[in-house]
Amino acid sequence: MRKLVSLATLAIVLSATQPAVAGSDVGSVRNFGPELSGTCNLPEGVAVDPQGNVYASSLNFNATSGPAHICVLDRSGALVDVISVAPVPGGVAKLLGMLFVPDEGLYVGDIGGGRVLRIDVTTHAATTIASGFGAPNAFERDHAGNIFVSDSFPGTVTKIAPDGTATTFAYPVQLAPRAGESPGFGANGLAFDRNERFLYVAETSRDEIYRIAYANGALGAIELFARGSGTGALDGADGIAFDVRGNLYVCSNQSDEIAVLSPSGDVIAEYRGTGTNAFNSPASIAFNGRTVYISNLALFHGGPNKLSVFTAPYPG
Repeated sequence: MRKLVSLATLAIVLSATQPAVAGSDVGSVRNFGPELSGTCNLPEGVAVDPQGNVYASSLNFNATSGPAHICVLDRSGALVDVISVAPVPGGVAKLLGMLFVPDEGLYVGDIGGGRVLRIDVTTHAATTIASGFGAPNAFERDHAGNIFVSDSFPGTVTKIAPDGTATTFAYPVQLAPRAGESPGFGANGLAFDRNERFLYVAETSRDEIYRIAYANGALGAIELFARGSGTGALDGADGIAFDVRGNLYVCSNQSDEIAVLSPSGDVIAEYRGTGTNAFNSPASIAFNGRTVYISNLALFHGGPNKLSVFTAPYPG
């Protein structure tokens, strides 16, 4: 049975062991930076670099041609740069999830071109490192430097080795989108646990989280880790990330919340925000210490195109 502990209760329990963060209450969801519809409309992906700069990628959903953009915000939330991502010839760039890796660059999925890009954030130069995807969506990296990317349409996870070799692992029964469900995305957010025993995968159309055994550079057996009710926590499970205690944070893009799962898969907290600071289809998540950044896709309800931020009890 899944146990639900209120955020207020969780904060009280943890306050004895966690120092206060000046100017920021644990769990208080706030808007971060400017409204982005004019520069990076429908921000789907979010990433953070070691300097604390925050990157937001534009899904660019309604565009029929041309580039998409990645907005760069500094620690204060000021927009300091805009990276233009050119499409494949004759196409349109539509960007999904991202991952920043120091000394490598910013990885981003382009559903418009079915490709994975690595971007030099200083020069804005983009290199295609893999192609042939249906919907390259979310990213994770192991300790050996392999990049993993989920493909939401066929229900696969592809490993891209440092030498560029790509290996695809298919789980069509569990990770392909369920017929007739909206949104029609299957495999989505990715996150390794601390010891890389399992790669966790969000399945958006099924409101489920799976985990896949990982050893010797290969993905193996898959098993269900958590299932949502279809109306609350995990409804539209999207981006995911772990904290240092092994709790899994899950963007629920249909119920406008971040659900927190314990290491056993129980829901122990839910973050929502209120009023103008409420989430608006949260899609991706990135930790920077205890600071948590969320991209709000804003595709399903309309409304503001924005990033959100809150302070977690423990760092990611």
